[in-house]
Formats: sequence, structure tokens, C-alpha cells
Amino acid sequence: MLGNATPVDEAHRDQVLVHETRSELKGSISAWVLLAAVTSFLAFTFAGRAGMVGFSVWLGAMGLVLAGWLAAWMAFTRRPPSDAAILTRWIPGAKAAMTLCNLATAGSVWVFMPVAGPELRALLFMLFAWFLIMQFAAATEATQVLRSAVVLVLGSLTLWLLVERPPHFLPMSLFLPVFGATLIAIRRFVRQAVVAARVAQATADDARDALAAALVELERARDAKTHFIRAASHDLQQPLQAANLFLERIGPSRRTGDQLDAIGGLKRALTAARTLVGSMLEHLKLEGDAVSVDIDIFPASDLFERVLLTQAPAAAAAGIRLNVVGHRRVLRADRLLLARAVENLVANAIRHSGGERILLGVRQQDGRTRIWVIDDGQGLSPGDDARIFQPFEQGARVGAAGGFGLGLAATRSLAGLMGGDCGVRAGLTRGAAFWISAPAADKGAPVRCAA
Repeated sequence: MLGNATPVDEAHRDQVLVHETRSELKGSISAWVLLAAVTSFLAFTFAGRAGMVGFSVWLGAMGLVLAGWLAAWMAFTRRPPSDAAILTRWIPGAKAAMTLCNLATAGSVWVFMPVAGPELRALLFMLFAWFLIMQFAAATEATQVLRSAVVLVLGSLTLWLLVERPPHFLPMSLFLPVFGATLIAIRRFVRQAVVAARVAQATADDARDALAAALVELERARDAKTHFIRAASHDLQQPLQAANLFLERIGPSRRTGDQLDAIGGLKRALTAARTLVGSMLEHLKLEGDAVSVDIDIFPASDLFERVLLTQAPAAAAAGIRLNVVGHRRVLRADRLLLARAVENLVANAIRHSGGERILLGVRQQDGRTRIWVIDDGQGLSPGDDARIFQPFEQGARVGAAGGFGLGLAATRSLAGLMGGDCGVRAGLTRGAAFWISAPAADKGAPVRCAA
């Protein structure tokens, strides 16, 4: 029935089958009661009249179907299975049981009809028709085997009519295939409408969930940008106001020592403002895909020399020692982008860790190279590692150091441009251990040192 389904229908096919199976099996006890009642009636009516072998085979098959049906219903009701179990075990099992029931019913034609009188034969015809209509009404797309039931049961009845030739056998043998074809055609139209409606409902549910998620993300982005604007206004005003105060302290009436202190403070304030503006511009360039990548092979010592050159003054001012290991390793990355990414991690550790030592190192493993920036500071709060790499997000222990929450986001973007990634490993030290990964350089590849 679903052979001509659209891609959207195919995407929801398993969902429809699982939903129908859950609905059908939970409510199928009424159909079981009816089938058990009809089976008991036929067993009582034809016991001792029908052939012993055929009667025993039919009764055993129907008993097996009814017992399995009841056991499945009880197990499903007490402990509902997973969707995967329904698709892989329950649906095939239900189809097999119904096929066995169809075979037993088709075989019962040759067990009951030869020994039944005219009135009982009419009743049997009604029961066989009821059996097919029950499958038409009760079975779902997941478990319906109506076509096999029509072919087996009506085919068996038609064959018996042609062999035994009772009164009016010819019109009846012509009517039964038409009746079966009509059932199948109606079933097809009904199933198409039912499944289409359920697929449309599932699609609408998915669209509603996607819309809700999009609205949540939009709200988060709006809140993040609002926070960014507030932080930008606050954090940029601070160094600029400090620079203005230091400028006022520089004048001919001031002593040389005071002027030197003011000039030093002015430089620090302007450096902080430049750093904040630089992080904003870098974020905008990364978002606008305006950063080009030039992959090169170079020694790790080049990277560390650049990072120490730019970060050592700030580390010294904060009373933090910078140590390096693994400087003889070879890196494969964009020199400038990797340096900016590592500088972001080091600057972040200097501003926020509160420690006394930062270790920079390189390690190669499984075809990847990792650059580590490890501090012995206060570490991260629970849950920080899951969000601090998002734009405008900061750890819970940032404190008065401020910032826009763009440094780690920029680091992850820069690493991604070079085919790598970045993250933080908890539990390695009492502080924080951040890393940047990149593809390892091939052995024997020419190494270019910085000019």
C-alpha cells in the first residue's frame, strides 16, 4: 500500500506502523474473544463428525494461534516493547500468526463442508465471510494479510464448489472471487486514506516540534546578542574611561614617576580595548566566512615562540609562569590561524584561571596532533564545558575579568577551518585542560621554519 509513497511518507512509515501496532494489539482482545467463541462453536459442532486427522490438525493450529495471541497480548500490555522490537519482532510475528490462522481456516473448508448439511453449509459460508470481514476491519497496515486470507479462504471455497458441485455451485464460484477482489480494493482505498491521514499528522507534529525548537534557538540567540551588546558597552567603556583618567595624570606639573605609572596604565587600558575590539572583529570575520586558510608544515617551536611573544607580558603582569613542552614536534596547520587559536586559549587562562602556571604542549596520537593549554587554576564549574564554546557564553567563574564570551567560540571555528576541533578535558588537572586538534603531518614532509 505504501509502495507509491512520497519521501515524506517513507520517512514516517515506521512511525505509522509502530503507532498502529500499539493501538491494535492493546485493543485486539475483543477480536480474540470472538475468534475463540467461533472456534469453540465449530469444535463442539463438528467433534465426532469431521475426519479425525483433518479436525485435529485444524483444532491444533487454531489453538496455537489463540494461545500465542493471548500470550502476546498479555506480554505487550504488561511490558510494552520498544519501537525497534515492534518493527523487527512483533510485526513479523503477528503476520506469521495470522497467516497460520488463514491456512487453518482455508483447510477447514475441506474438513467441515463435506460433512455439513445445507443449513450448516450456509452458516459456514457466513462464518468464512465474517472471518474475512474481521480481517478487513481489524488488521492494520503493520499486520494485515488480507490478500493471503482472500486467496487462501475464498480460493479453497471456490475449489471445493467446483469439485463437489453442490446446487448453484457455478454462480457461487464466480461470485466468491469478485467478493474477494472487492474486499481487497476497498481495503486498499481505506488504508490509503488512513495512512495518509496519520502521515500528515506525524508530519505536522514534526513541523510543530521543529518550529518550537527554532523559536527556542531564536530566543536564545536574541538573549545572547542582547547580553553581547550590554557586555560590549560595559567592557569597552571600562578601559576607555581608564585611559582617559591616565591621560589626565600626564602633564607638566606631574612628577616623572607618576607620569610613568600613568603611561603604563594607559597602555594596559588601550591594550584591553584593542583586545576586545579584535575579538569582536574576529568573530564577525568568522561568521562571514572571510577567513582564508593556508595549510603549512612547521615546527611547534615556531608556534610557541609567537604565543610567548604575545602572551608573556600579560602572564608576567598576572604573576603566571608559561612553560612549554614538545617544541620539537611538527605541526600541519595554518600558522597564523593556529597561533590565534592557541593565543585565545592562553589569554583565556591568564584572565580567568586564577592559577600560577600555564603549560603549553604538543602530543601526537592516532594520526592527530593535539596542542594542549593546561592551567593549575580554579577550573570549570559543572556544566561549563557543554556551553563555553558557544558564542557569547562564558563560564560561571569568569568574575570581574569580563569579556564577550567570543574567545573559545573563535578558537573552535579556527580549528574547524583547519580540519580540526577543540575542547576541554575534565579531571586531567585541578585547573582546566583545553586542547586543539589538527591532522598530523606526514612523516618526511618538508618543514618550513618561520622567516
